Amino acid sequence: MKAWLNGNFVEWSDTDVPLLSHSFSRGSAIFEVIDIVSSKNGPAFFGLKEHIDRFFNSAGLTYMDLPIERDDLIRAVIESAKVNDVSSGISKFFAYYSNIEMRPVPTDPKVDIAIFTIDFNTFNISQEDLSAPVSVGISSFRKIHPETVPPHAKIVGNYANAFLATMEVMKKGYEDAILLDTMGFVAEGPTSNVFFVTHNKILTPFLRNALPGITRTAAIEALREMKYTVQEKDIRAEELATFDEAFFSSSVLKIHPIRSIDGREFGSPSPGPVTLQLINKMDEIFEGENPLFKKWLTFV
Repeated sequence: MKAWLNGNFVEWSDTDVPLLSHSFSRGSAIFEVIDIVSSKNGPAFFGLKEHIDRFFNSAGLTYMDLPIERDDLIRAVIESAKVNDVSSGISKFFAYYSNIEMRPVPTDPKVDIAIFTIDFNTFNISQEDLSAPVSVGISSFRKIHPETVPPHAKIVGNYANAFLATMEVMKKGYEDAILLDTMGFVAEGPTSNVFFVTHNKILTPFLRNALPGITRTAAIEALREMKYTVQEKDIRAEELATFDEAFFSSSVLKIHPIRSIDGREFGSPSPGPVTLQLINKMDEIFEGENPLFKKWLTFV
């Protein structure tokens, strides 16, 4: 497998950084993960421009000067998918400080860019397995507050929060987690946005403490095109027992049905009827069969 590193393709094994590099020891790297879908017209990136924009926003929020322009990064990501012959999978790319540093702020702010594209078949990964319904527990770890570090930036260090929340609920026998914010409202999943269905209306948390998901945006657009009402709302943990269905959204997991929360199963089979309609709608969009959503696809 080839990685794109600062303008050249190299073997994955040649992308190591020192353990004392700033981004390894301080968690200062930023990154993005883009879905590569297998459409009827060939492999395509889903939301490529939106992911690139969020990557540059993460850089701005973390005072990182990227050594690459948007259009050049788009070309590099597409070329990486071609070189690795990816038909269905992901592209994950990083900006990071690779030099050895002992201070909280890099004394040499040189930034490296690395791009990895991964075909699911290479690692025997099935999208059906990734997106299978999950049991969820509410973590006691609260989502990081926006006045501590910016939750709208995909900073490597932020994901210690997601790691701890997931590990905690897995120890209790659940498969995934929901994080509340410091006010007690639902924020998001560890690496996903979250939605709840009640009386054919779909509720989702505000983005105060949550990453603005690209798939979240597309899912809301699709639901509204399907004539559903979608509302951003503060949702308390005690309200979760009153909902009919729930699901996560993310680039890798796409629309991910939630089977139960804290041991309480939803009344209908998982995925529920509204979630299943959305899954089918998104599959249609990924296939490139809906002309209203072709703007989301960038073909390899």
